[in-house]
Amino acid sequence: MRQFENYFTENEILRQICKIRVKLAKSKSKKHLLHLLTSSSNYNYHLKSNKTPNNDFEQYQCDLMVFLRTILPPRKKWINLGENSRRKSNSRNEFLTSNDKNFYSLLKTIKVHSKKDLKEQWYLDLQKFIYETLELSKNKSFSITKPVIFPKLKEKLKEKLDEGEVNECRPICIFSLKERIILSATNKFLTQLFDEHFQDSSFAFRSKKNSENIILSHHDCINDILKFRNANKGTDLYIAECDMKKFYDTVNHKIVKSLFTDLITKSKILYPELNLDNSIHIFETYLDCFAFNINVPKSSDIKYWNSYRIPKGEFSWIGNVVSDHYSDITIERVGVPQGGALSGLIANIYLNYADTLLSGKTFLYQRFCDDMIIISEDLQECTSAKEIYENALNELKLFPHNFKSENELMEIKDNEINYKPFWKGKSKGPYKWGEIGENSFPWIGFVGYEINFLGEIRVRKRSFEKELQKQKAVIKEIKNAIENGMRKSKGTATESAINRLIGMSVGRIGMDNFNEVSTDMCWKNGFKLLNFNKHSIIQIKHLDRNRSKLYYKLLKQVEEPEIIKDKKPKRQIIKYNKPFSYYYQILERQKKMD
Repeated sequence: MRQFENYFTENEILRQICKIRVKLAKSKSKKHLLHLLTSSSNYNYHLKSNKTPNNDFEQYQCDLMVFLRTILPPRKKWINLGENSRRKSNSRNEFLTSNDKNFYSLLKTIKVHSKKDLKEQWYLDLQKFIYETLELSKNKSFSITKPVIFPKLKEKLKEKLDEGEVNECRPICIFSLKERIILSATNKFLTQLFDEHFQDSSFAFRSKKNSENIILSHHDCINDILKFRNANKGTDLYIAECDMKKFYDTVNHKIVKSLFTDLITKSKILYPELNLDNSIHIFETYLDCFAFNINVPKSSDIKYWNSYRIPKGEFSWIGNVVSDHYSDITIERVGVPQGGALSGLIANIYLNYADTLLSGKTFLYQRFCDDMIIISEDLQECTSAKEIYENALNELKLFPHNFKSENELMEIKDNEINYKPFWKGKSKGPYKWGEIGENSFPWIGFVGYEINFLGEIRVRKRSFEKELQKQKAVIKEIKNAIENGMRKSKGTATESAINRLIGMSVGRIGMDNFNEVSTDMCWKNGFKLLNFNKHSIIQIKHLDRNRSKLYYKLLKQVEEPEIIKDKKPKRQIIKYNKPFSYYYQILERQKKMD
């Protein structure tokens, strides 16, 4: 285990800065592509960047971009990577993602410049910033400032609202550049330090790796569920699922600090040579910088919501049941920053208490952040485990959704079972997992997937519908951009649309590399465990049909602009079928490999 200060090397800080810059570059690239398609001022990000920011978030983004320009080389001076450098070090066929290419290009540019005798001003300013960040991480008086709170809509913005309706938002917290770097490094250190004290039943925000030497993910949850089901074939299985109300917004600071202190005590025994003072200080000041019940703007703060153009905005809470745990919430500090680097670790510190009570039993218990599932071959055992979990959450002053019993999960009309209440339930069970018609429920849902009692996997309905909405949003954005002032050919505009749809669905692939494994942040890689069955086939083919329908509808609707007509031969329309389809990339290739 490395000392805390070893997580704050010049190279580590430099890598963090480059990651942040590359993320901003990706966001700017998306705006630039839209700007190229239209002369409309609404999509001219150059003009928008010169406007006075409307709110704290826009001001933050503007200040960050300006500052990064002073400590990093201009984009046009980034060194291009060679052919071999564009490939992953552990694979001859797998190419780096666009983000990774930009990251290594920027990093290489800085390192090459560091060897020059004459240093440009940006490099000198970068060295100064790194030095200041290093010194700040050691400073006992350093404290995290109150973050910028950005309202992220939970659903699509509603412009016209009926009486009583609101635009519900999540409070995303954003920290200064130095604070982001310090928090990120502190999170890495504390995650490594505490990880051996966490249970194998916890799968999110871990440093632990699976048998393939990959950091644990939601896919490992599904693999373990399938293993348990296969080990208990022919046996009735019973399920309990739990989802919490506003988890991050209801975490109690006193309890977090107590559980954190316990883990620090254990870590000092295991690693007496480590100096933990600075990491403890940063963790505590992170907690002190924000509390949901104190810091988030109220719905009555019209000026705040108007600055983000969100009518009747609200950071909704669990106020109607707060008396279950608190007689006077005004004297408490409750809720941790969503979006902050240490909040995922806090979730594990907090819920490790429940994990410890339920791990190592004969039944299967899994937790992914604040979502939990219990699977047992014994109904009484499942019921008892669920009660232990509920009691643990009560001790932690959390608010789980009420568990719906088996009778509440179905309706029987005219001797037919209606399962609609089952799909609406958030916390459920215990209920029997089995074939329809035996007072049982055929599907369980966890971490974006659904699995039936036969081991067939499909996409959870909410995740499936979200992808359909994203497809629609991409087409709508491009269509709106080119309606007024279209300055590129019809083919350029429509190709831009389909390339974005392909990139977000199966990765940035082309005719020359569609058979290679893509590690892009795309929908396919979030659902790579889907197996070949009638349910997954229906879903995946529907995604392909919907994407094609939207694309070809755009082709019909878009007219060649007057400035382009008759100036060049018509561009051939490319058919984006099999190699680029969800079906081929997710299911057909898997079937071939099997």
